Amino acid sequence: MNKKIKIVLVDDHAVVRAGVKRLLEQEDLFEVIGEAESGEKAYQLFGELKPDVMVMDLSMPGIGGFETIRRLLNRAPLCKILVFSIHNELV
Repeated sequence: MNKKIKIVLVDDHAVVRAGVKRLLEQEDLFEVIGEAESGEKAYQLFGELKPDVMVMDLSMPGIGGFETIRRLLNRAPLCKILVFSIHNELV
């Protein structure tokens, strides 16, 4: 049996998280082990759950995606983060 890729979903919209989770879990390779609605919660869950990948939106209340990514990389420089956003340009 292959090891599943453990994922934490980070988006402030519950409907988006639910849709992405449903899509990912259709594949045997993925397991969503946590969800966060803010950067602060994502940072906390990263330490608690130790996911293989963080799937993250950039636009969130609180510290937001960019700052969350900066903090995660400072904490674990080799962590894997997949960013998705509706924005056409990055700041």
